[in-house]
This record gives sequence, C-alpha cells and structure tokens, in this order.
Amino acid sequence: MKKITFRDSIRWNKESFTLFKKTPNQSLMLSLAYLFIFMLLPSMPMVQVFSIASILIWPIFLVFAVNFYKIHDKNKAEKFLAVYEKIKPKLATLLTLGLICLTYAGLVTIVLNSEMQEFIKLSENNNELVSVINNFVPMIGKLILLLLPLLMATWFSPMLIVYNHYSLFKSIKSSIAGCLMYIAPLGLSWLIFSTTAILFMLSCGVLIGSLASFFPSIGPSLMGAIIFFALLVITSVMFALQYISYRDIFKSARSY
Repeated sequence: MKKITFRDSIRWNKESFTLFKKTPNQSLMLSLAYLFIFMLLPSMPMVQVFSIASILIWPIFLVFAVNFYKIHDKNKAEKFLAVYEKIKPKLATLLTLGLICLTYAGLVTIVLNSEMQEFIKLSENNNELVSVINNFVPMIGKLILLLLPLLMATWFSPMLIVYNHYSLFKSIKSSIAGCLMYIAPLGLSWLIFSTTAILFMLSCGVLIGSLASFFPSIGPSLMGAIIFFALLVITSVMFALQYISYRDIFKSARSY
C-alpha cells in the first residue's frame, strides 16, 4: 500500500470522470448491462429467482467492470476472452465471495424486515410526507451502517483475488484493512462523489421541469429518460472510482 492524502480524494474523482469521458459510449453500455442484470432482471415477477444468482455473480461482473477501466487507463487493448481467461482460475473464489455477500444481505434483511414492513404500511396509509420521511431516515441510517462492513469487505476484494492472487479471506481482510487505513481519503472521495451525483440529479430535475413546462405531453417520458441517463453516468463513474482507488492504494495493481 502507498501513502494516500486528502488531495488524492479530489484527484480520484477527477480521474474517474476523465476515464468515463475517454470511452463514454462503452461506459454507458457497461452501466446499462449492470442495471439490467442486477436491478431490472431481479425485479421481474417471473425471474425473481435471478436476484439470488445476480448477487452470486456480482464479484465477477465487478472485475470485468474494473478491468474495463484498467485497460483504458493504461491505453491497452484487451479482448473479452482474454479477461475471462484471467478470471477463470478464480471463478470458484469469486462465487464464494458472492455467496458471502448473499448470506450477509439476507441477514440484514432479516434484521430490518419488521421496520421495512412498517415503513411500507406507513407509506401506503399515510399521506403526510413529513411522517413518512421521519420513519424513512432512521431505517436508511440503520441499513447503511449494517451494509458498511459488506461494502468495505468487497470494495477491493474481487480485484485482490484476481490480480493479486489473494485467498478469499486474505482478500476480504485486506479490503477491510485498506478501507480502514485510508478511511479519511476514501470517505472524502465518497462524499465528493455522492455530492456531485446528487447535484447532477438535481440539475437533471431542473432541466426536466423547464422542458416539461414547454412540452407537457412529453414531460413524463422525458423525465424517465434523463433520470435513467443520469443513473448510467453515475454508475459508470463509480466503477472508475473503484478502479482508481484500488490502483493507488494497492501498489501491486500497477504491475498486473
């Protein structure tokens, strides 16, 4: 690991957006694949069982996403099959990591299930927005705190398994250690990223509102399209940020 400063937090966000701008079309397609596999498919009534499979394969997809930005960061060309051959020996380990994620997410769901059910009932039966928000904020706070260990355990571990050849538990331990050692710059980087994402979404909302006032008939369709585009951009930049923080914190990533 190398020394990381607060200045690097700003640089990480700048470089993440720069990587996105290098390949905007491919980056958006990557985000589209992610949203389709991990959000749209699991929500379909006939294929909800896929929600389990999607969590299992999530670490594998993440390595493909990070590898995409790695090759463009280093200005190299690498075919899909070449990336798969790199991942193939570690498939079992990555799937086991996915199983750990699935188990942990299941436990979190069990812990918060009663609060989630109460919130759903309140949302359906209560028209007062303030009351709904007052119940929503504490639940989301608990959810974030419960998922934070999982985020730290998986922020670097898939890449450490494939590129650094770490064992499953060493990769998880090192990922958590890396997050804790650099929690200040990582936290600031996430704050900058989240704030930028929120401002971006708000700007899209203002744009939608302005256009809808001139074209009321296409307002709802336009709103959905712009929000979806914003979500694609945010997802792409997040993957780039994950790659760059991994690259800088784990020096051995420079040689893979």
